[in-house]
Amino acid sequence: MYPRWSEYGTLTAVRRLFSFIPTTMGMWRSLKAGLNRLRYRWYRRRIERVLGLVGRGEVRCDGLQLNKVCNRVEIHWRARDIHPWDRNLPFERNAAALVAQTLADTEAVIAGLFETLPQVDVMDLAVLEPSSDTTIIAGTVNRSDVVRNRHLLSVGMRLRELGVKFRLADSQFEALYHDRQVGLTNDTTTT
Repeated sequence: MYPRWSEYGTLTAVRRLFSFIPTTMGMWRSLKAGLNRLRYRWYRRRIERVLGLVGRGEVRCDGLQLNKVCNRVEIHWRARDIHPWDRNLPFERNAAALVAQTLADTEAVIAGLFETLPQVDVMDLAVLEPSSDTTIIAGTVNRSDVVRNRHLLSVGMRLRELGVKFRLADSQFEALYHDRQVGLTNDTTTT
């Protein structure tokens, strides 16, 4: 049987051929999730093997029992500046564009890191201004919270529900830490 042309000039067979794409995308997503679970089990098994004291010359096989593993990653990055084409816009629109872009980037980084690193349970993050070392976004995010809060419409509300802190004033970022300096201080004064 030959494929028939529809009234729009496309092959019905081609339409049927491309109708499986959404299910294929779901299949790849589930395959990737299964691979991440396998990597986590392999990671946990390596820790259990070390705790089992195997290979240390122990005669008895009553090694240590693993109760809980929590991996934490700390990540700091500098926010992207707005696109050069948008730099000629008024200051208020530039500031609003920077806020929207930085919040969307932060959410994408959180989701991407938890997807890429299945062994990480907790993420400490800080986002610096594009042109200075001022912290504009900071927080601690748990993996279990990321899955739960997809129902909120606003990116800012989703990030706040995750535990990410930021301050906005007149649609622009304010520094999070005014009174204390983040990092080490070298105090050489004596009394």
